[in-house]
Amino acid sequence: MPRVRSFPALLALAIAVLLGMSTAQADAQADADSKPPRIAAANWTVVETLIALGVEPYAVSDIPNYNAWVKAPAVPDSTLDMGLRNEPNLELLAQDPPDLLMTSALFSRDNARLERLMPVRMIDNFYTDRPYYEATLAMTREIARLTGRQPQAEALIAETDAVLAHAARALRGAKTPLYLVQFSDAQHVRVFGQGNMVGTLFSRTGLTNAWAGPTNAWGYASIPIDRLAERPEARIVVIKPYPRGVEEALGNNQIWRHLPAVRAGRVSFIDPVWPYGGLVSLQRLARSLVDVATADTSRASSVEDQVP
Repeated sequence: MPRVRSFPALLALAIAVLLGMSTAQADAQADADSKPPRIAAANWTVVETLIALGVEPYAVSDIPNYNAWVKAPAVPDSTLDMGLRNEPNLELLAQDPPDLLMTSALFSRDNARLERLMPVRMIDNFYTDRPYYEATLAMTREIARLTGRQPQAEALIAETDAVLAHAARALRGAKTPLYLVQFSDAQHVRVFGQGNMVGTLFSRTGLTNAWAGPTNAWGYASIPIDRLAERPEARIVVIKPYPRGVEEALGNNQIWRHLPAVRAGRVSFIDPVWPYGGLVSLQRLARSLVDVATADTSRASSVEDQVP
């Protein structure tokens, strides 16, 4: 004859099962709460800042071009590519939406559609009423607040201040003015002036910007390359990469080859760095310009030593 349990025993068993389920649910919720938020970023400046703060982005726009034009810090292999910066892949994002999408004013026309899929936060260091460096510090701290990385942000800011201080010492007394440019095609360059990280570096160091003309909201002017002859004593510093076909075309470009800086060998090429970026890009550009100016000084000293 089967054994029949008493009501009190059955009640105790039911309570134990319910308590076990509640504990398991609580543990699952605790695990979910402890996981870092999944952050997607459309703006490369936000991307580099997230990674610098130790956050692995869930999704990033146009990773191949990020790797070419921004280069560092590297995007983790686990990060999804969510399409072009101005045309995010909505179908991909809708399949498993991130906890937060960080975008910028440049891409705000998509915000209404994106907000139907996920929370969207506009974070920028250009479309503000602050100078570039102050706006970039504010952006860094805002990203840190949203991701719980405040100590890492303050460490990054302190490191950047130290890099800028070192650059100021290393570049004290630098004499040769610099054109800092990126090629847009074989006949035109973007030459950087005020209102961006380039302007920040020139204002904080002994470097002289050879370009004194007007610039746009991003701190550069688009000019034909022959205008780089307006300061014949200047050095031209080219930020890589080249757009497709430009490097090959320059070899036969008579305007480029006859520029005073090119004929005198006063052209330097530096690794890709994002001129519109955050503190990591600013540090890398500062170090690159110190290397350029130091090499320029060494060459000048060698020439002077050869003069009888």
